[in-house]
Amino acid sequence: MACLRPAREDDLPAISRLSHGSLLLGREGQGVFPSQRLWEELFVAPYLRRGCCNLVVEEEGAILGYILGACSELALALYLVPRLPLLLLGLLLGRYGPPLPHLRYLLRLLLYPGPKAPKGRYPAHLHIAVSPEAQGRGVGKALLGAFLDCLGHKGVRGVQLSTTRANAAARRLYRSLGFRLYAKRASPFWAPYHGHPVIHEVWVKEL
Repeated sequence: MACLRPAREDDLPAISRLSHGSLLLGREGQGVFPSQRLWEELFVAPYLRRGCCNLVVEEEGAILGYILGACSELALALYLVPRLPLLLLGLLLGRYGPPLPHLRYLLRLLLYPGPKAPKGRYPAHLHIAVSPEAQGRGVGKALLGAFLDCLGHKGVRGVQLSTTRANAAARRLYRSLGFRLYAKRASPFWAPYHGHPVIHEVWVKEL
């Protein structure tokens, strides 16, 4: 039977596999960012170790889905920024595989950021993923609902999240839990990987 619980440090490998396996607009993107280890260091570990209201759904020892959040970006920056020089040095030295695909991805992140809502009104943000075999079972709704309850208990005034116009199932989930579309922008970020620009969206909810 599936259970929802707080994420732990020993969940890091499983969360990283699920996150890395859905990086290409919800699909596996090995050629986009080949190193799961580097993905973990840059995009997963900061949230698990310095974020807030992190949750997983587990069934028979397997992680079916996760939600990682941050009540503000400061704690994430204080964790990640001191580690960046060594991570980038390792990347350039080939410790994470061929540097070029990773550098290309990271450079495009800097060049083509998605839209954002005001951090003063919506300080919290999140990342959520559900394994393909668990989709349609209410895992995402359980995770997001519990996450919002946790933020409310902490007194966080608002939360934002990013998605794309192509992710219809996720957009239905967000709307069902009271999120609304705040802004959208056609972005060329995914064009080399997806074949065409994608509309990035930011959704918000007051708490």
